[in-house]
Amino acid sequence: MATSPFRYFISLFLLLLCFEACLRVGDAKDGCRERERQALLHFKQGVVDDYGVLSSWGNGEDKRDCCKWTGVECNNQTGHVIRLDLHDQSLGGILPTQLGNLSNLQSLDLGYNWDMTCGNLDWLSHLPSLTHLDLRWVSLSKAIHWPQAINKMPSLTELYLSGTQLPPIIPTISISHINSSTSLAVLHLSSNGLTSSIYPWLFNFSSSLVHLDLSWNDLNGSIPDAFGDMTTLAHLDLYSSHLNGSIPDAFGNMTTLAYLHLSRNELRGSIPDAFGDMTTLAYLDLSRNKLHGSIPDAFGDITTLAYLDLFWNELRGSIPDAFGNMTTLAYLDLSLNQLEVINLWKKLELLEKKVLFMFAQTIQREV
Repeated sequence: MATSPFRYFISLFLLLLCFEACLRVGDAKDGCRERERQALLHFKQGVVDDYGVLSSWGNGEDKRDCCKWTGVECNNQTGHVIRLDLHDQSLGGILPTQLGNLSNLQSLDLGYNWDMTCGNLDWLSHLPSLTHLDLRWVSLSKAIHWPQAINKMPSLTELYLSGTQLPPIIPTISISHINSSTSLAVLHLSSNGLTSSIYPWLFNFSSSLVHLDLSWNDLNGSIPDAFGDMTTLAHLDLYSSHLNGSIPDAFGNMTTLAYLHLSRNELRGSIPDAFGDMTTLAYLDLSRNKLHGSIPDAFGDITTLAYLDLFWNELRGSIPDAFGNMTTLAYLDLSLNQLEVINLWKKLELLEKKVLFMFAQTIQREV
């Protein structure tokens, strides 16, 4: 029986697929892709490497396979560079934009190279598969359009930009309406001097963020209620960010939050009862603020709490009986307040405590 044209076409198509696959495997066996090897060599030529960290990178016959170079990881099947990790290697100079040619890169870590700078981040848009980016303490002071660059990274899940001297966001209508990555889960922006102008861009990620660090910034002003819309957040650090006003009741909506650090701000008012709704909270630090009023009974509803620091506020009244419900509490600091300690140890006798700190300055009156 004669072979039909359709069967002939299918056979030819499958043969071409097998031929292409064989070529790919052969290329991978020979090492990394030439285009990507050249991109890495451009990177080496552009940075300052006083300690010879990149000495394994070169054109010699014994160095042609860039998959064997220091800090480089390739896909075993395709030979594409998928990971570049050169964190804390004392590299300096201007970060070459040729890294954008590593189009299959999934993880890039250049953090803690203190003398490295980067003029712009536009090249990041050529890395559609990048999920992890760490540029901590690399100077980005000239990367004016850094928010737009981040918004063009559809796969990004972890972003570490602490201490990068990020330029302030220029308020524009477009910033808050750009289609941001909905996959971003971890965001570190500490020690950048950021102001409240970060909020419109930041709240684009309300439905995806799990870990957010905004500590050591200049946010100046009250905490926006919009934080309460971050219902997937488990870790929030706003330490020493020049915040004032009261703690919003909207925090009670953050029912997945396990870690909250608000220490060293200028927060005033009373501690909201809404904390009682945060039933997954394990770490709470409200120390070194100007909070007043009494400690709410609602704390007794946070049965997961292991660390509670209310040090150096203006709290008054007695310690609630409900403290006895916090059976997981391991660290407690109520010192430098104006609390009345009435039958304190009876209230805490149910605690299965490993470490319990109570400082004498707390005690105004023992009954």
